[in-house]
Amino acid sequence: MKKFFEIAKIQIINMVRSTTRSGSKNSKGIFLLVVILGGLIFASATYSMGIYSGIPAGYKDFVLYTMATASVLIVFIFSITTAQGQLFQFKDFDLLMTLPISRTMVFLAKVLSFVVIMLVYCFLFMLPALVIYGVNESMGILYYVYGIVGLFFLPLIPIVISSLFAFIIRKLAGHGKYKNLLVNLGSIILFAAIMLGSMSLSSLEGTTIPEEVFVTGLMLIKTYLYPIYIYIHSCISGNIIELVLSILINGGVFALFVYLFSKTFVSINSTVQTGYKAKNFKLKKEEGKSPLQALCEKEFKKFTSNMMYFMNMGMGQVMLVLGGAYLVFNKQMVFEMLTQFESLGFQIKPTLFGLICGAICLFALMTPTASVSISLEGKQFWITKTIPVKTETIFLSKAIVNAVIIWIPSMIGFILISVGFGFTMFELIVGLLLIFVLGIFVGILGLCININFPKLDFDREIIVIKQSMSSFIAIFGGMVVGALLIFLYVNVSEFVGPFNFVMIIVSILSALDILLWMYLRTVGVRKFCELY
Repeated sequence: MKKFFEIAKIQIINMVRSTTRSGSKNSKGIFLLVVILGGLIFASATYSMGIYSGIPAGYKDFVLYTMATASVLIVFIFSITTAQGQLFQFKDFDLLMTLPISRTMVFLAKVLSFVVIMLVYCFLFMLPALVIYGVNESMGILYYVYGIVGLFFLPLIPIVISSLFAFIIRKLAGHGKYKNLLVNLGSIILFAAIMLGSMSLSSLEGTTIPEEVFVTGLMLIKTYLYPIYIYIHSCISGNIIELVLSILINGGVFALFVYLFSKTFVSINSTVQTGYKAKNFKLKKEEGKSPLQALCEKEFKKFTSNMMYFMNMGMGQVMLVLGGAYLVFNKQMVFEMLTQFESLGFQIKPTLFGLICGAICLFALMTPTASVSISLEGKQFWITKTIPVKTETIFLSKAIVNAVIIWIPSMIGFILISVGFGFTMFELIVGLLLIFVLGIFVGILGLCININFPKLDFDREIIVIKQSMSSFIAIFGGMVVGALLIFLYVNVSEFVGPFNFVMIIVSILSALDILLWMYLRTVGVRKFCELY
């Protein structure tokens, strides 16, 4: 048992470090972790208070059901990506298999570390709601005891379901040449399905909210999410039998999963660890590719094969396409939302055109894949640096891939909305032109940031993707600039017009594209050659 807890402790520490930094004594990483946790608690508390204040008297307990459901959904989403590397295809598999400890204990240590991290997410989102409801409703000490005890078991079933989904996705991907791409696509499709479901449910919030809505919602939770219902009901009513039943249901499903999966844990991971092997391998003549094309393919494969790379810098484009489709199928809701602009002198369609262009700018600026592309070369940087290709070609390949990642989804989303809402041909052309210059701008700007804040020394790519200075500046700076553009549009376009405002942005971005590229070809090339 001592060895078991030691392995579990190491696994938990490694997972926490992957969320901050790699150093064992890194105060910046600890500070960043505290800021992230504090931000999540604040967001959860604010959201819970908003829900509580908006619910009529007699149905205040609905805030607990809502936040419990949200917590379970968040755990489910996070567990899918975490299970890919924690239960399947983890890097220390060979090392752990050689330790003088049973393989069942190794599996339990991996599962325990996995559950602990998911419990942190669940507590962060659920505890503020428990406290807010308890304080406002003057609940007794038994309410808090039941709430905390039951909360330890609440995320177990979503962990089991997400692990099964992760396994199915991994199994369907097989051992082919593009298995990492297929795994990522499977996760993206599942994430997109969850987002569409959430959008559909959120559309009900704008309708009437009579008492029947809360009664129906409670019945749905009781029917389809019974473990959540019985947990919350046991806290409110103080029924010890319901609390025990909730623990038995959640714990029983999890125990069954652990028992069955532990029997095939080694064989599954041994199979997953197997690399790609071509059948009937034959040498054949291959047409040569230009240096730029070869480098672009390398960058694109890097982006699609790394799930965390895609999730952190590509999900905004997925959201843009899904949001565009959602708006087209919910036109009436959009028009009702925009009627408030009529009192300010805005027209609905031009206003929508400007807002969509602003949203495209925001999501594009949050997709700076080039801002870490130089750093991700890592220990192989010397290869990139010494290949017989001009430095400008290397820069161009990274910028083009970033631009293409923005161009395709943004154009799809914008064309969907243009057709659905009847934008004019001039608006369609200007919108596409905006997307074109914007994609180039984000790619070149990301390279300028990365060349000034490189991080080539790391042991895991997630450190560069999530915690490097260039990533922080590019993503959060992009969010600020995107939000500022929308703010300026709302306050300035009344005087210059939505169409003219977008044209001004296109002109500014075009000029910045030229200036930033000149900077890369001079200062950027020099800084690139000085890196080692």
